[in-house]
Amino acid sequence: MSSSTNYNQAFTKERFCGGDGFIVEGILQKHNIHTVFLQAKQSLNDTVLPTRYVAITIEFDNAVKRNWKDGVEIPPKMTRGTAITKGYLNKFDRVQATLVDKVNADQLSTAISDGNKNSSLPLNFHDDAIKNLHPNKKNYFEFWADIEKFSHKIFKSGDEVRIKTMGDSIFVDSVVKMDSNNIANFAGDSNLGDSFANNIMKRYDQIESNNQQQQEEEEDDDEWK
Repeated sequence: MSSSTNYNQAFTKERFCGGDGFIVEGILQKHNIHTVFLQAKQSLNDTVLPTRYVAITIEFDNAVKRNWKDGVEIPPKMTRGTAITKGYLNKFDRVQATLVDKVNADQLSTAISDGNKNSSLPLNFHDDAIKNLHPNKKNYFEFWADIEKFSHKIFKSGDEVRIKTMGDSIFVDSVVKMDSNNIANFAGDSNLGDSFANNIMKRYDQIESNNQQQQEEEEDDDEWK
C-alpha cells in the first residue's frame, strides 16, 4: 500500500525540525510507503528533507522530550528521589524520582503539527490520513521514516516501538523495536520490553536507595561515637 503528496512549499529540515524532539513509545498499527512530490523550488542554503518515507502509524503509549547537553543527547530530565525523615529513629519515607518533561498525546499533537489545528500532521502533508489520527482518532499518530535509512520489513503490526523525532516534528531520527535483540535503553537495563520511563525511574531509585542506605549507616555510626 502506498500514498503520495504534492507539496508546493519549503520542505526543509530548517523549516520543520526545530526544537529538541521527542521520544515516543507506542504499538505499531500499520506502515506504508509515502512519497512527497515537491512542486516548489527549494533553497540551496537549507537541508531539503527526503521525499520517500515509511509512514509509521502507532497507538501512543507515552512520550518525553529529548534532552541535550553540548550537542550530545543525555537521559531525559528527572526529579531527584528524596528521603524524608519520620520519627525519632530517623527512618525514611521514599519519594520516587519522576520524569520532568513527560508529554501527553494532546501536547505531542500540537507540537508536531506545525500549527495545523485539530491534526497531528502539518497542513498538506497527508491530509487524507488526518481523520484517522489524533485528535480525531484518539492516540493514533503517523511518523515518517526515511525509506533509505529504515526498512519497513523489520516491523509488523503489534510491535512495541520507540521513535525519536528530528526536532519537534513527524520526521524520524531513529526507530527501534523494543525487544531483547535491540540496543540498550537509556537506563542500561537489559529488559527492553519495559517502558523507558519505568526503566529510567528504576535506575534513579536504585541510586537514591543506595545513597539513603549509606546515609542511614553513617547516622548509626555517629550514635555509637
